[in-house]
Amino acid sequence: MNGHAEQSATVPPPLSPAALRAAEWVVYCLGAARPPSREELMALARALEQRTLARGAVAYARGEVPEGVWIVRSGELELAAGSGAQRVVVEVLPAHGITGDLPLLRGLPSMFTARALTTVRAAFLPGPAFIALLDRCPELCRAWMAGLAARYGRVEETLADSVCGSAQRRVARLLLREARSGKLRHAQSTLAAMVGLRRPTLNAVLRGFEQRGLLRLGYREITLLSEELLRRQAREG
Repeated sequence: MNGHAEQSATVPPPLSPAALRAAEWVVYCLGAARPPSREELMALARALEQRTLARGAVAYARGEVPEGVWIVRSGELELAAGSGAQRVVVEVLPAHGITGDLPLLRGLPSMFTARALTTVRAAFLPGPAFIALLDRCPELCRAWMAGLAARYGRVEETLADSVCGSAQRRVARLLLREARSGKLRHAQSTLAAMVGLRRPTLNAVLRGFEQRGLLRLGYREITLLSEELLRRQAREG
């Protein structure tokens, strides 16, 4: 009787359809060409948590090893280094964005602070569970490494866009990259920090673009009116 009780205690509880859908969604965010097996997907589903960050809350700070991996469901998570005039925004993660995995894999403190620009709802994978999953799930590990490589490549392109060319070219490329359905809702201070410009310089460039009919400025919103002209501006210089 006791042996039967002990054996039953080792059987994990059944997974809900919502938990499996959450794991499938995470794999989709990785952009995996070949999804992991059903068994590996179930292991991922058992490890995932759901968390919410209020606007301004810090997911993890620069100089800390993150507690886990964050996969954004909704809202925006800012990755930034420095403060004041030296503040640099490396990336603003929208839905499907992933962060925290690289410092966990390296076992080193993060170079950035991840802060919620809006209310953020996210899937969360605790650090020990993340490392254990990659150790015992080879297909999931391959998918995660492929996704990480793709994200690292995009960060390299972003950094190159931020330092090469005139202010007009850099801002045009930023607008085209960050727009969602033709709109940007980042604060101008955030946009300026993403291209290494002072806010007055960014504002002057945006006002110039508006006068030329490339975009329309609103309160905490920029609407792109001519992506063709912006692409032409992005290629100049």
